Amino acid sequence: MDKTIIRLDNIAKSFGNVRVIHHISFSIEAGKVYALAGENGAGKSTLCNIISGSLKPDEGTISYGDKEYSSFTIQQAKEIGIKMVHQELQILPLMNVEENIFIGEESSRRGFVNKKEMRKRSLELLEMVGLNAQPETKVAEIEIAGRQLLEIARAINHNARIIILDEPTSSLSQAEIRKFFTIIKKLKEQGVSFIFISHRLEEVFELADKIIVLKDGEKVAELNTEETNEKEVIRLMVGREYSDFYQRERKCHGDVCLELKDISGVKEGMLNNAYIPQHVSFKVEEGEVLGVAGLVGAGRTELVRMIFGEMPIGSGEIFVQGEKVQIKSSRDAIKLGMAWVTEDRKQEGLILEDTLVRNLSLPTVHKHRKAGIIDDNFLTKMSEEYIQKLKVKTTGGQQKAKNLSGGNQQKIVLGKWLSTNPKILILDEPTRGIDVGAKAEIYKLINELTAQGMAIVLISSELPEVMGMSDRLLIMYEGRVTGQLLKEEYTEERVMEYATGRKVHNE
Repeated sequence: MDKTIIRLDNIAKSFGNVRVIHHISFSIEAGKVYALAGENGAGKSTLCNIISGSLKPDEGTISYGDKEYSSFTIQQAKEIGIKMVHQELQILPLMNVEENIFIGEESSRRGFVNKKEMRKRSLELLEMVGLNAQPETKVAEIEIAGRQLLEIARAINHNARIIILDEPTSSLSQAEIRKFFTIIKKLKEQGVSFIFISHRLEEVFELADKIIVLKDGEKVAELNTEETNEKEVIRLMVGREYSDFYQRERKCHGDVCLELKDISGVKEGMLNNAYIPQHVSFKVEEGEVLGVAGLVGAGRTELVRMIFGEMPIGSGEIFVQGEKVQIKSSRDAIKLGMAWVTEDRKQEGLILEDTLVRNLSLPTVHKHRKAGIIDDNFLTKMSEEYIQKLKVKTTGGQQKAKNLSGGNQQKIVLGKWLSTNPKILILDEPTRGIDVGAKAEIYKLINELTAQGMAIVLISSELPEVMGMSDRLLIMYEGRVTGQLLKEEYTEERVMEYATGRKVHNE
């Protein structure tokens, strides 16, 4: 019996003169997970947008049963049962959980909304995806990880036959990922299929039945997961072998750049879904990478917001270059030689509708005025310098940030802050949602910057990354520092003991 739900034949797509999808063909069968692997810019998201009806292919067809579509619409995809969960979540934060689940598809009886049925179904879905919230909870009160689970609940509620997941675990803790994988496996048994995009190959190998490898818009391989390995997939993705992925050797030892002494945040008025840092102390030296590990919600990002004056400090002291400072805004922090690459590049790091030149020059534009007039020539030259230095794949400085791949967007955010010549650089999940090739380039950049004497604070939820790229490791749990380890003391088991509160450093 043929279990094929849809079949793609010779799908091609161009944007202007640039061909981004080259005649791709494959079938999706019921109850299977298909992983799309490839570097940023390989065409994964474009292909998924075509399958979900958001983009019209220039060539090729999509077949469902005895129907063949050359122009596939969102409505047609919806009728088939195709649901896409985007990496940038399409959640309405001012509405509550129940309203988000049922938006556009409210249960009705005789023309009236059936609130009782909606409430019952909402509770079932929330329990199914492991989201600890009530149907009436405002989405604005739920952290990113919870919003991701809400998107999954909405997809399940729409009776999707094919669910497309674009980096679904990028903001989830390990515990939440385990719950999420359990949900996918249960739905697979019920005949639901998934198209899964993830740069975490260990997840791909755990979940996928087949791996479709894309490179420069072409399908270079379709592999049975059990018949391949990570090394082969990486080689197909990047076109070269990957030996030692994390290469970190400290080459510069200098003075203390940043020191926190017994810093505590203000709990009153704060949301309860993330822990407010309490009694945090640490130092970072010139040329050093201080890693900050911990589960989602441990208070790592909140700590950075306090350092940058975006969250109130209740007590404690901050020293920059040995001088006690008062930081009441991000502007104060920047003046002190600090820069912060936030974890949410699209919401906080970029103006997506603006050009690369304008994005790269945002922090320094005020310095390049003559008689009140912005020196556009200088800013263009400076932007081109960072585009080349960071190897950004782009048509030029006038291209809009929204049209870059995730990895190249992250390079623009990095370039924007490097243009300020910071002494202290804070990187919050700098490789979230980017491919192995772009990750390697960012790791190389970290090594180059620290060799020049820059101090870096690296926050990452990926243990191999934060352990491999840091010289010392700070581990947080429920807003407190539970452990500080030297590189020779690192083991994943030891870090997780501190990160889950099972062990506390006694010093």
